Amino acid sequence: MFNVRLESMRTRIGILILIIITGFLGKSPALAQAPQLALWPDGIPGNPISYAGEKLRSEEVNEHSPSQMNRVFSQVSTPAYVLYQPEEQLNNGIALVICPGGGFRDVWFDREGVDLAMWLAERGFTSLVLKYRTYNPDAAGFSLEQKLYNPEVYADAKQAIHILRSRASDLGIKRNKIGIAGYSAGGALALMALLETHEQELPAYSAFEYTTLPDFACLIYPGIRNNFIKAVESKKHLPPVFMINGGEDQVTPASKCIELYSALWNNNHPAELHIYAKGRHGFDSGIGRGSGVGSWQDSFICWLKDMEIMD
Repeated sequence: MFNVRLESMRTRIGILILIIITGFLGKSPALAQAPQLALWPDGIPGNPISYAGEKLRSEEVNEHSPSQMNRVFSQVSTPAYVLYQPEEQLNNGIALVICPGGGFRDVWFDREGVDLAMWLAERGFTSLVLKYRTYNPDAAGFSLEQKLYNPEVYADAKQAIHILRSRASDLGIKRNKIGIAGYSAGGALALMALLETHEQELPAYSAFEYTTLPDFACLIYPGIRNNFIKAVESKKHLPPVFMINGGEDQVTPASKCIELYSALWNNNHPAELHIYAKGRHGFDSGIGRGSGVGSWQDSFICWLKDMEIMD
């Protein structure tokens, strides 16, 4: 009888250990390292953005980071992406491209990309985190002008949207509910895609079967150029825009967000703007960086419901 009880206890302990290990693995950074896929599967003929080699460094990780990683890529000449999908029973049919920031010199892939994608997956969203081509003029042998770089990185963003639209059926998403989000320079890239600023300069290798205009945009402390304001004023229709910034941001100041919001408002384009008292540049999820700014992701979900994009 004692042996039977002992064996039963061992079994229960084994199950408990398995549950603990499974729970631990569920939070494992290894699970955040989804495979990188080629953004342009057929390659980029005559790619003008060429480096001797891609660079990767790791920065300090925010304790609240879902991925528990903080990879930063630079000298990116071969763009790639990773997909994060929800469990089937949670899938709400909404998807978005996420463009990390980094001044176009870096791509802060986890802190401003994967972390949001993992958070959204738990709420039913499909996300494509984009590792776009970077502009590193100080790299050995690199001599491309900024004005020639812009249409190339613009094409990367458009291709990312097209991938989601072209794969809508097998990903279980709706073609009319595909948005774009971007942090800092990634916010500038998202605006470029939203405003179609380089549509007439698209490189020859970019041919799209579906429209590449996003259905909504989420801009997190975005880099806002003066030509974006003029582009807003010239548009008769724009998809809804959600925008946030911190009042302490001195890199991409909140005043530019107010200026962009005013242009959207004055031209009857649907938009919502949140400026938090706390929040310096690069606050990512905002969690642990202030009570107000730490709620922005929940506010984004509420906004999607108000826009009737999400049920």
